[in-house]
Amino acid sequence: MSEIKWSTISLFVAWLLIVPPGIVYILYTQMPETINVLYLMFFIIFGALTVLFPIKRNGQPITLIMWMTLPAFLMYGIAIEIIVMQVSIIATLFVTKREEKNSRRFFLNSIMMFILSVVSASVFFTLGGKIGSMDFWPLVFGLALYRLVHTTANVGLMSAYFKLMKAKSPYTKKDLAFEYSTLIIILPLALTFYFMLNMVGITSFLLLGFPFFMTIIIIRLYSRSEKINDYIKKAGEIGSDLSVMTDEESVSTQFIKKTSDLFKADYVFLFTNHDEWLELEKWYERSRFVDRPFQTVQIGQGIAGMVLEKGEPVIYSKRKDWEHYATTSAPEELESVLCIPLTHNNETNGILLLGSNRKSAFGDHQLKILDLLSSYYIVALEKARYVQEALQRSERCALTNLYNYRYLEERLHAEMDRMRMGDIDDLSVIMLDIDHFKKVNDTYGHQSGNDILYGLARILEKELPDHGTIGRYGGEEFVYLLPDFSKEEAVDFAEQLRLLIRQHAFTIIPDLGEDKYPVKLSITSSVGVTNAPTDTDEAMSLLRNADRALYIGAKQAGRDRVGEYVR
Repeated sequence: MSEIKWSTISLFVAWLLIVPPGIVYILYTQMPETINVLYLMFFIIFGALTVLFPIKRNGQPITLIMWMTLPAFLMYGIAIEIIVMQVSIIATLFVTKREEKNSRRFFLNSIMMFILSVVSASVFFTLGGKIGSMDFWPLVFGLALYRLVHTTANVGLMSAYFKLMKAKSPYTKKDLAFEYSTLIIILPLALTFYFMLNMVGITSFLLLGFPFFMTIIIIRLYSRSEKINDYIKKAGEIGSDLSVMTDEESVSTQFIKKTSDLFKADYVFLFTNHDEWLELEKWYERSRFVDRPFQTVQIGQGIAGMVLEKGEPVIYSKRKDWEHYATTSAPEELESVLCIPLTHNNETNGILLLGSNRKSAFGDHQLKILDLLSSYYIVALEKARYVQEALQRSERCALTNLYNYRYLEERLHAEMDRMRMGDIDDLSVIMLDIDHFKKVNDTYGHQSGNDILYGLARILEKELPDHGTIGRYGGEEFVYLLPDFSKEEAVDFAEQLRLLIRQHAFTIIPDLGEDKYPVKLSITSSVGVTNAPTDTDEAMSLLRNADRALYIGAKQAGRDRVGEYVR
């Protein structure tokens, strides 16, 4: 049997031994001789309504139930106060719909409130408090002490319970300050209600109760709408930022950071779906990415695997609600969990799991906002992927219409593979660079330089041998890939190119001066030659060798010449 079930059973036994016998004894010994049944009914109804409409603070429901139980205590004593309180505790079951262990919470709250009612009432009577009294200042003093003892005992019992369960204390300094500050709200409200009941009668329930509940509802609606509007606005801004990114890694990184900030999540886990299993792609913890070993989660296993299997999001308010699902070790302080499938076009692309060290950190409205934000993310990710793929598919240089560096590199690897497989015997690489090209740009303008590049590209393209490849390597550098060309044949071909380029007159129209008329311009080139397998058997080394032959064998030797790679 699990620890959670044992805990529930233990609380039930304790409740069975304390609360029912205690209530029977108090009803037998403390029941007032006369009671207005209508008053009792309204006390119970209004007490239950107060619990059903709590105010949220840090995701936790705060009920001001004592504005109703204190007047009941002052009018009829502890017996009626306990009845109203215990019935209100039953109503809390309807507030915490998502809690899977409501019975455990009910038993704990019922036991604690019963003990607190007895202890607080005992202090009240010990110090001379009287039921039904209309003496203002003695009532103020007695009721204030009642509330103070009630709050102090409540904090003490809760802390003792969590210590017994070896759990973290639920109270921070701010929580304690808030608990004691409610005395300022509860005491005047309860006293006003009590005196009105004595002077006005049953109409007081409407005169004070209606404004109270309307105020609570307005606060709840305003707080909720403001919060949701703020979430929607921030989600839209995040979506806008993601939409302009063209790199998948940047999109994912930014999405995780912004999501963590928006939902105040201490942890963000991003899983990639591989049909039957999930890969943990990113682990974000306390505002930094954490490097973790490769981890996989099978479908149906763990929270993420369960969400993948069912295709539905889940929210857990505290650790004990989800830890029996976990298949791997989770951070010890992790409490709340919000996990959703990342779906697009009826396909689940991944799973996103948010975690918080706070209990009840996530709600239904946050789930909807996260779903909206995730749709922005998936669209932005697909757009970035499309852009990257389009760039990869783009094989041509826009200026010269020759193949670009990316394609040259891919083709080089392919030709080297062919050579290793024996399809070709040699692979020569020629790298050609225009001499003093910067001077051309500085003298005649960059457009003229572009015209030179385009014109040279046409010459190189025209002279391309069969089965060879010509591309623009970058700037004013060009590369030939020549399969089945020996090194000697490649050097001869390079020399012919050099002479052809030197003899050619390029026509340009300078754009730096006032006179724009055609000008004939001659250029020279430096060329580097290398070969596989003579010089190397690695693709990238072949390019580096050609570059070294160009600069050491040709440029440094005076330019306008062909240099061979020498080991």
